[in-house]
Amino acid sequence: MQSSMASGSQWRQRLRAFVRKSLGVPELVDVRSYLQFLFFKHVLRINRSVPWPVHFTSRVVCPERVKRGRGTYPGDMPGCYIQAINGIELGDYTILAPNVGLISANHDPACLDRHLPAPPIRIGSHCWIGMNAVILPGVELGDHTIVGAGSVVTRSFPEGYCIIAGNPARLIRRLSREELTPGSNSKDPCQFSMPPSHNARPENRAEGAD
Repeated sequence: MQSSMASGSQWRQRLRAFVRKSLGVPELVDVRSYLQFLFFKHVLRINRSVPWPVHFTSRVVCPERVKRGRGTYPGDMPGCYIQAINGIELGDYTILAPNVGLISANHDPACLDRHLPAPPIRIGSHCWIGMNAVILPGVELGDHTIVGAGSVVTRSFPEGYCIIAGNPARLIRRLSREELTPGSNSKDPCQFSMPPSHNARPENRAEGAD
C-alpha cells in the first residue's frame, strides 16, 4: 500500500515537472497563475510588453527599465503599479504585496506632461514590501528590508536588515542575522524563509490579503 502511494506521488511530481518545463513556467510561479498571465498577455493584450508574470490588474510602465533578480516578479500580485521611467532595480527573491506602488519619477510641477529625472529605485534581495506601500523616486532599500503595510517610503535605508513603516516611513527596528532563518530557494545563508511557491494561486496571496 505504501509502495503504491509512493509510486503515485512520484508520478505526479514527474508530471508536474514535465508540465512546468514544457510551458517554461518561471521559478516560484505556479502553473495556474502562469497560464492566466499568458491568456491576459497574448489574448487580451494586457501587459503584453512585460516579459515576467504580472497580475492582470497590475500595470507596469517602462518594463524595459526594470532590472530584477532571481525569483522576483514585480506586479505579480493584484493592483500593483510599477512605474519605471527612471529605472527600478530589484534583487533576488523580493516580494511585493498587493496594491504596492513603485514610483520612480514624479511629474514636473511646471508641466504635468513631463516627469522629473531621478536616480532609479533600488531594492535589495529578500525584501518584503507590504500591502498598499508606496516607494518614491530615488529610494534605496538594502537587503532584508521589510516595509510595513500602507507605508510611504520617501528616503533611503541602504543598510537594510530592518523593518520600516509609517508615512513617511521611519525605522521601526533593526534585524540581526540571527533572526533570519535559512530559506529553501537560495544559497544565501541569511534569507527569510519563504513558502515553496510564494507566487502561487489560489492557495497563496494572489487570492488573499497580505
